[in-house]
Amino acid sequence: GTTTTMSDMDVKKMKVQELRDELEKRGLDTSGLKNQLVERLEEALGGGEGAGDVEEELEDIPDVEVSAADKAKLAALDKKEPAVAATKTEAPKKELPKPKKSDDERKKELAAEKKKADEAFVADLKRRKERAEKFGLPFAMNDQERTRVRNAGAAKDFGLADAAPEAKKENKPLQKSAEQLKKEKEAFDAKLKARAERFGDALKPLPKATPIYDSAKR
Repeated sequence: GTTTTMSDMDVKKMKVQELRDELEKRGLDTSGLKNQLVERLEEALGGGEGAGDVEEELEDIPDVEVSAADKAKLAALDKKEPAVAATKTEAPKKELPKPKKSDDERKKELAAEKKKADEAFVADLKRRKERAEKFGLPFAMNDQERTRVRNAGAAKDFGLADAAPEAKKENKPLQKSAEQLKKEKEAFDAKLKARAERFGDALKPLPKATPIYDSAKR
């Protein structure tokens, strides 16, 4: 028949009508351009059981490659398992240098805690000072409070002078400063008493006002 004697060259030499006739015999579509008709005829001539066998062989090839890849993956996993065990043993070695960093971190944390404590202390003193000013009372601080305020760098806020350089020069000024602090405390106590008397005097004239008005009326 025509199917066995036809070659690729014969199909390409065929006319459009001849191509359509051959396609109709095989029950294929006859629509399209000549190139499309030629491709359909070539596929029909080259198709059949032989083409199916070739496709099956092509499908079998990737299966072999996948299985080989799986074997390679399994071999790689077997090699990785001892590496995981090695990392577990190396873990404690990495923990040894950590204490050196922790010492520096502790110093920073202590410094930060001191700053926070000093700020809170200064804030409390400022509140006490504001309350004292509202009520017209003097604001006094202890030796420890003043030294802590100076260490915190808030001496100016409370009208104090930095006594640190004087203390570094000699030990005697320390004793003098202690005596000065005592004198200042006595002065504060005196001011407290004086202001208390003033408040008392301010309250006393109120009841005395009645006889003055009575005498004026008389």
